[in-house]
Amino acid sequence: MSDNNLNNMPTNRKLGILIIVIGLLLIILIIYFGFIRKSASVTPITTPTATTTTGQLTSGPSTGTTTPGDLPRNYQQYDISKEPAHKFNADDLSKIAMAFAERLGSYSSQSDYGNFTDLKIFMTSSMQAWADKTVAEYKAKSANNTAYYGIVTTAVTTEVKSFDDAAGTAKIIVTTERRESTANSAVGTGGGQPYKQKIDFSFVKVNGDWLIDSAYWEK
Repeated sequence: MSDNNLNNMPTNRKLGILIIVIGLLLIILIIYFGFIRKSASVTPITTPTATTTTGQLTSGPSTGTTTPGDLPRNYQQYDISKEPAHKFNADDLSKIAMAFAERLGSYSSQSDYGNFTDLKIFMTSSMQAWADKTVAEYKAKSANNTAYYGIVTTAVTTEVKSFDDAAGTAKIIVTTERRESTANSAVGTGGGQPYKQKIDFSFVKVNGDWLIDSAYWEK
């Protein structure tokens, strides 16, 4: 359409054509910015790939799946010869004295004087002779006596009066608690009233072994 034709066109018709043209332009702009431009600006989503981290990472303590029972056993042979030799001392001798006092001081008329005969291996030859003589005397006295008699002795404390390992001599006092019982003792009472009594031991070393050379009950 030429410019002359537009100039000769009525005003209302010109206005209508202008409105149509503007509307078309608005539609084109909406389509461009609303759909084409928006789709072009969307960044495609990509899946990140695993990367190897070479730096040190701070993490908590890791929990293993191996139990103690799964671990290989470390067998080691114990060589006792490498242990330092124990040097016998007064405390060791005190323990022997306590055990000896309990056995020697515990007696029953039904035990056949085992408190003497069982201990002879811990006595010197002179002490063994004393034990044999004492047993013979007790048997002679109790030959006509059939009444039951017993006594139980418990070692309480020890006192080392002397200990000379080089000379092979020692003296130890053991304090004991003793309780006598007879056939007339009340059942369940455990015998008579307990009382304290000390026993004095003399030790001598014979061929490297400590043996009891004498034993005396204090009054």
